Amino acid sequence: MKAKTLITVLLVSLLLFVMGARSRYGPAFWRAVSGGIAYDQGTVAISKAFNYAVDTAANDTYLATIEGITSYNAGMVIWLNPVTDNTGACTLNINSLGAKSLKTVLGADPADGHIDAAQIVPLCYDGTNFVIMTPASNP
Repeated sequence: MKAKTLITVLLVSLLLFVMGARSRYGPAFWRAVSGGIAYDQGTVAISKAFNYAVDTAANDTYLATIEGITSYNAGMVIWLNPVTDNTGACTLNINSLGAKSLKTVLGADPADGHIDAAQIVPLCYDGTNFVIMTPASNP
């Protein structure tokens, strides 16, 4: 009975040591964060408002200003709050960096009304165009 208790205490102590020491003695790519371990993928650059863009144009040439964006980078996500529904092909120009076409996930120009002014539209820059990450609201 004493041997079982001693083994149990040793195993629990070892487990607690490993759990507590993993952030201190873990691999170099781990870093301690509140609540556990996170994989350190480097600095992530986003604006203060998670790239939230309020359209300032009243047509299919959407215009927006987002603090911190100085160039278009593939993989960049924008949350666009449009003023108007689109009427076919449309573009987005952020911080006067140049207008980029908005395309559907399949690479086509969006149909009339695909971008709904009553919704916030998630967009992802693919290196050439902004891809609308939602299906048409009125197909």
